[in-house]
Amino acid sequence: MAASRSRPAASEDASPFAPLYRRARVDLLTVPVTDHEVETPDEPTHLLTVGDPDAPPLLLLQGANVTNPVTLSWFQSLADEYHLLAPDTPGEPAERVTEPPADYGAWVGSVLDGLGLDSVPVVGVSHGAGVLLEAAAHDPDRISAAALVIPAGFGVSPSATLARVVGLSLAYRLVPRERLLEAALGPLFTTPVADLDPVVRETVALALRTADVKTGFPGPDDPAALTGFDAPTLLVGGERDPFFPAAWLNERSRSFLPADVERVTLAGERHFLSAVGQERAVEEVRSFLTGAGR
Repeated sequence: MAASRSRPAASEDASPFAPLYRRARVDLLTVPVTDHEVETPDEPTHLLTVGDPDAPPLLLLQGANVTNPVTLSWFQSLADEYHLLAPDTPGEPAERVTEPPADYGAWVGSVLDGLGLDSVPVVGVSHGAGVLLEAAAHDPDRISAAALVIPAGFGVSPSATLARVVGLSLAYRLVPRERLLEAALGPLFTTPVADLDPVVRETVALALRTADVKTGFPGPDDPAALTGFDAPTLLVGGERDPFFPAAWLNERSRSFLPADVERVTLAGERHFLSAVGQERAVEEVRSFLTGAGR
């Protein structure tokens, strides 16, 4: 593990998300968190780590348009069994402005190199699941087990709901009014928009207003890219996810993943899971990793 390094409170590359990143650490994380940095090809990668350093390592890859502490908060209870390693994904909301890597798979490999790890189980959430699939295609032996939660990486299911979400998000970007924000977030969040934690709501709102408009998600373009990947795999989908609904996801993923994939559908859940959905996802991941011997 790389040694901890102090990080400047502000710098010329500070991100507009920096205050929200720090707020999420305080408001959402209930366990002690340590900062680390590892050298990666384009620039150093910052990580949050949680749990006993002597416990089995578990890599966690964050979702898009939220900060790393938001994703980590969903899975922080796994720190009772694992040493959670959560890198800030380049190009996503963080304390510093970074650019997406040319190759997410190579970036994950460089993070593992910096941590001195040959092979680890990995949890990828949404965008992070697409990053995980790119890592599995790039060097499958480095992923000992893969848990894909509300995952990108298999394309996007076309639907009227998705078109509505995209249209409302673009409208909010042009005219940032609360009414448009609530309309855009409603189909994405299982929890009523009025009940969202303020730091989560504000982070997604800032991302909708300022982040680069994504034209796609990471993940292999060709299912054949994953031919060499045969590690135990868990797929957790949300029944009402407008991007990747579970029924579509379960069928779509069959051409990409090994035949022995464990598939779980979270009834009633949208793309951003409710507190109950998060707990269910964590327990599914915990059970899966135990069964996989990881």
